[in-house]
Amino acid sequence: MSFLSFLEYLCAKISLLALIIMAGITFVDVFGRVVFNSPLGFAYEVVGICLAISFYAGLYHVHKKRKHIRIDLLEKIFNGRAGQFISWLSYLVEIVFFTALVVMIYQQTIESKNFGEIFMFLGIEKWTVLAVMSVLSAIALTSLLVTFPDSPSEVKE
Repeated sequence: MSFLSFLEYLCAKISLLALIIMAGITFVDVFGRVVFNSPLGFAYEVVGICLAISFYAGLYHVHKKRKHIRIDLLEKIFNGRAGQFISWLSYLVEIVFFTALVVMIYQQTIESKNFGEIFMFLGIEKWTVLAVMSVLSAIALTSLLVTFPDSPSEVKE
């Protein structure tokens, strides 16, 4: 098993686990509200954390399979070298913006650690969750960097 395959497997399992936890907490919270008139105080925080972790862990697969949402109108209009140029240009724009996102998440992690922010109900420091998000986004960036755009002849409709 290659290192990239291991990362894909790990990210898929992390994303799946986060979604299961999120669904379970949401069910228990709603059930508690309806049946016992007592919601879980920490549910909002846990669901938000799970959503963020699931999102960033899932981006590895999205980047690898090139299944993200993007506007490919110009690629459909232009064929040949022009279409390939536009495809590569949009790929480079994706890399620039996603790299900026990874850097900003890392900076937010450092700032959160310096300020000592904590979650109100969970009592854990926010920078720990942001650090996980930072690592997962860096792994997703790796997936984007090794997945080059398809040539126009390889695109399947």
